[in-house]
Amino acid sequence: MRITVAGPWLVSAALMAFPGMATLAAQDRPELTPAGELSARVEGLRDRGALRIRGSVVPYDPLTVAVYEQRGFAPLWDRGTVARLLVEIEAADEDGLDPEAYHLGALRGASRRPTSASDLADLDVLATDAFVRLSRDLRFGKVPPQGPADPWNAPWVFGGPEAVANLVATVTSGRVAGVLAESRPQHFAYRGLARALAELRRVEAGGGWEPVPPGPALARDSVDARIPLLRRRLRLSGDMAEADAPGGEGDGSLRFDSALEAGVRAFQHRHGLDEDGVVGNGTLAALNVPVERRIEQVRVNLERARWVSRQLPDTFVVVNVAGARVHVFQGDRVAFETRAIVGTGNAQTPVFTAPMRYVELNPTWTVPPGIVGEVLDAVRRDPGYLQRQGIRVLEGTKPIDRSGVDFSRYTAEDFPYVLRQDAGPANPLGRIKLMLPNEHHVYLHDTPLRELFAEEERLFSHGCVRVEDPVGLAEMVLGDPTRWSRATLEAAIRTGATTAIPLATPVQVFVLYWTAATDPEGVLHFHRDVYERDLAVLAALDAPPAEGTPEARVR
Repeated sequence: MRITVAGPWLVSAALMAFPGMATLAAQDRPELTPAGELSARVEGLRDRGALRIRGSVVPYDPLTVAVYEQRGFAPLWDRGTVARLLVEIEAADEDGLDPEAYHLGALRGASRRPTSASDLADLDVLATDAFVRLSRDLRFGKVPPQGPADPWNAPWVFGGPEAVANLVATVTSGRVAGVLAESRPQHFAYRGLARALAELRRVEAGGGWEPVPPGPALARDSVDARIPLLRRRLRLSGDMAEADAPGGEGDGSLRFDSALEAGVRAFQHRHGLDEDGVVGNGTLAALNVPVERRIEQVRVNLERARWVSRQLPDTFVVVNVAGARVHVFQGDRVAFETRAIVGTGNAQTPVFTAPMRYVELNPTWTVPPGIVGEVLDAVRRDPGYLQRQGIRVLEGTKPIDRSGVDFSRYTAEDFPYVLRQDAGPANPLGRIKLMLPNEHHVYLHDTPLRELFAEEERLFSHGCVRVEDPVGLAEMVLGDPTRWSRATLEAAIRTGATTAIPLATPVQVFVLYWTAATDPEGVLHFHRDVYERDLAVLAALDAPPAEGTPEARVR
């Protein structure tokens, strides 16, 4: 018998009610043998898509059904193995998952008094479903991924034709804890977020942090009654040490001293704010985000980390759209970092992954479909626009005379030509672009609008990623300092010649959207949810399990 396992999220979408769901109660029918009780439950799963056992929903899952059918409905679990599973389910809270989603309460109740065949069947089905779903959610994430994700049919101990045999062997050999540990991502990005979650919950258990009241901006040498509260707030979040630096003011001082200024700058750095050491409106708003909301942010981003953490290679580039920054990771270190400009709310930078294959110096710019309409509007307002901007009109790859084109008759949808801008100071790609061919037509590039990198919130592009230090990034990904150092790249750019430089080894680029992340040193950073995506992920993460889908069947 072969199992076709549906995507891991198909059994995790929200469902608040289950009309017609099977509810098995011993008093409704004569007592059966354990095998008979398990057979009845499997039949209920097949017929109705879900069961409610001891108040907990067990959704249809092809693996759960197959393991009992192939064993002749013999029980799989004993009380000792269930006890070890319960310990692991309780620990799911450390991963930002809700232990009750894996039948914690129902399993506790069932394990205390499994005296009848019905009790034993309840315990067995609950345990199998909890173990399969928890291992799968740790491995792939519970929520349907937004953007790049480890494919659900990637190598996994409970996937493929050996799934049933592997599940049985895992449970009967007592390797439940080991398999769950192996399912959990081990990348520093995930481990750091898990540690940060534990620390924030410690702060929450202590009462959280008290909001700093509004008032005039606080800066060096300010005297204000709110200063002691600000000092306590920064200590709670780890931005100031428990004792001030030598020469600093005491806890009760009302003066904004150098130690407090350093703490404010540390807080601003972690929250993507201008690091001016001044508590203005933006910094005050970030300080007053409740610890409960920060916990939710970390949980959401632990889920995002589960989507990708297992496919991260040793060397890779990350564009964090929420933080508008670009990083190059080599092993467990950040080898390069620079600011970026990303898409506006109406032209959001997509999340995806693709290999970077070449660097182009003095690039030309082919106007993408989404911007053709803007260029046509500019031409209608100013017939000399194309000539001044150095934009050629091409039919296929052949340049044609601009004056022979009646631009007024076309829209962006039916424009039959290609618009291509020559390399030069007016080119929106600047001096260099880094190409990662992808379906979104998004790449990383320079820009002549350098002043925009100084903005705190950098949402200005049509979707592509403008890089503050693109030459430094090119030097990193080319990985050939003898031939292509920063100096030789700059010299080649000065020639004005359009030059493509292939990467000896393509470098994978992950364009992600993370509103919380830790660096390799474990420092927690937050970014504003600029595209307002966190709440949807959080709702799906906290949703109860749904009944299975008809396509998730054993055949």
